[in-house]
Amino acid sequence: MTRTLCLLAVALLASCSKSSAPAYPAAIQEAQDAAYEVLRQGGDATSLGIGIVNRDGLVWAESFGLADVAARSPPTAETMFSIGSVSKVFAAVVVMQLVEQGLVNLDEPLVTYVPTFRMADPRYVAITVRMLLDHASGIGGTVWRGSNTFSADLQYIDEVLAALAQQRLKAAPGYMSVYCNDGFTLVEALVRAVTGLDYADYVARHIFQPLGMHHSAFALAPFPSGTYARGYRGGVLQPQEFTNEHASGGVFSTPTDMAPFLRLFLNGGTVGGVRTLDGTSIEEMAVDQTTGSFNPVPSASMAYGLGWDSVSEPALRAVGVEGWAKSGGVMQYEAQVLVAPREGLAVVVMGTKGGAYEPLVIAQRVMLRALSETGRIPSFPGPVPAWAAPEVPVPDGLLAAIAGVYAQYERVTQLRPEPDGSLTQLVLRDGAFEPALTGLRYRSDGGFTSSANPLASLSVVEAGGHRYVAGHGATGSKTYVDQNLSDQRVSGSATPLSRAWAGRIGRRWLVSNELSDSALLTAFGGNPVLSLAAMPELPGLVIATAALVPTVQVLDPSASDETARMMLVIPGNNSRDLNDLDVVVRGGEEWARWGSYLHRPLETVPVLPRGATTAVPIGPERYAEWRSVQAGASAVSVSVSGATAWRFYDASFLPLGNGGATGEVVLPAGAGLGHLMLYGTAGGSVGVAVE
Repeated sequence: MTRTLCLLAVALLASCSKSSAPAYPAAIQEAQDAAYEVLRQGGDATSLGIGIVNRDGLVWAESFGLADVAARSPPTAETMFSIGSVSKVFAAVVVMQLVEQGLVNLDEPLVTYVPTFRMADPRYVAITVRMLLDHASGIGGTVWRGSNTFSADLQYIDEVLAALAQQRLKAAPGYMSVYCNDGFTLVEALVRAVTGLDYADYVARHIFQPLGMHHSAFALAPFPSGTYARGYRGGVLQPQEFTNEHASGGVFSTPTDMAPFLRLFLNGGTVGGVRTLDGTSIEEMAVDQTTGSFNPVPSASMAYGLGWDSVSEPALRAVGVEGWAKSGGVMQYEAQVLVAPREGLAVVVMGTKGGAYEPLVIAQRVMLRALSETGRIPSFPGPVPAWAAPEVPVPDGLLAAIAGVYAQYERVTQLRPEPDGSLTQLVLRDGAFEPALTGLRYRSDGGFTSSANPLASLSVVEAGGHRYVAGHGATGSKTYVDQNLSDQRVSGSATPLSRAWAGRIGRRWLVSNELSDSALLTAFGGNPVLSLAAMPELPGLVIATAALVPTVQVLDPSASDETARMMLVIPGNNSRDLNDLDVVVRGGEEWARWGSYLHRPLETVPVLPRGATTAVPIGPERYAEWRSVQAGASAVSVSVSGATAWRFYDASFLPLGNGGATGEVVLPAGAGLGHLMLYGTAGGSVGVAVE
């Protein structure tokens, strides 16, 4: 029996918690069909759970697949999944409770309550509590160091405060809303300051326990075996993931446990006679906070409420139903909740990440099926018709005006007019632009669309002194069309790079202060290299390719020989997780600070001699030490002893091996340089033998 068929066989025996005469049979069938579709396609999405909730309680919940592939054990009603950033809705509820208790004012500056909060930007004092919840703080995005690990980091909030003290804002507080994990992590500092409780303790006492959520928790220690769904990467079992940004993404839960929490939003804050919030607080959370801020192309998917991704969920809006939505994703899991408050209905989806698993699509399908089978909407909506507006002549000068380089937080693109009058969008990869969208023709609606893909179009808009690409298309369940600001035009400077910055182009740095059990060292390819480049189309600017988190960002170094500044102003999601690049001198070397990460220069890494054992000292900060070895005509064997962890990379920084206290790895003949990342005890040393 193939692995996929095994998964299906187990899925058919899945755990199910439901009423004796369940309502919404068509919606339940839709959910089951969606789950089986995911499992049939295999991949790392080995288990998932789905629930339907109404005002009275849990209508139905079922778990599918294998919580542990090796043990062939299915998930049960008590099997926990990480719900990632769905945790932000919990954080918003916590803050609204503090508001109701008179301990917090949403529009009071955070420093009123957390005087230890500092940033290297005087505007930080204007960040209010509300701005933490509606993504309008102007904070760069995410302190990645220690955010996702394989053991608990209970000091992560203090590390965030320390990291932010060295960072600047990307925009004035309140100017625009851009998705920001750190804003929600700061809720932990707020709760600690005004209640004296750690955030996880507060949530357990004031949400989990009163609502009877007995199988919901934060990963403060390893979970007992069999209590949670195991995560996989490339079919390989992964250690338990710890999301240390608790308020931003740390909750583990079950579809059954999420039922009473979601009922808060269907019953005005009261469930089972227990009032968790006032109805006015529930409604306040559902106000579109982006109204009135810089938001030239409003997106229904990012109509931020307090904690909600959207309070105008587009699949529901398209059928005339009010909807609130929140998605979540960490290294191993993804989740989605969808609430139709006036209909008294909610859907929750959670599961392990990978393959064909798209929790938003599943939630939309189930919700729309439930609404159609009850007659609330006339029928289950089909896909948006593949239609494009008629092609019309391009206005004189338009193609020349919009041609150029554009950027967002994770990519650099180019719009290029073609001789036949069409437009091509290209994406920068490995130093060269490659076509992404071709054959884009100007249409009567002012957008550029290809006949091959009529539901994906782009237009160029001017706002706030900037030029942007706006994307339009069918997303999610493909039953609706949404839009968003995608990329910002960037132009070079008349001032060339200074001698200092010109000398850094082409250099590479190695991340050195990430925690040894970081999940990011294995996610996204785990590339530990930060590099700097320049391009002739953007004179005077630099392009940073980040380590660990795969982002490519354009920076402006004109103001300082020590700092290249983030420069994008894109509301919504596409200027999230921006950073300045700071050059920091350590031991006479130029290190690079990118957000919370410190990187040492690659060119000064010592090459260990062959035929000798070297004691590599570990400094008091316990940063990783880097050493290189050279493979010539014969292979090189490298043995490590006395480490707490180590990783070995080839010349292209592809991983060749990793281990704990000891280990051995072979660098093949002719492979060039290999690079060894070593962790040890502070003040101690790690032995490395090269043969």
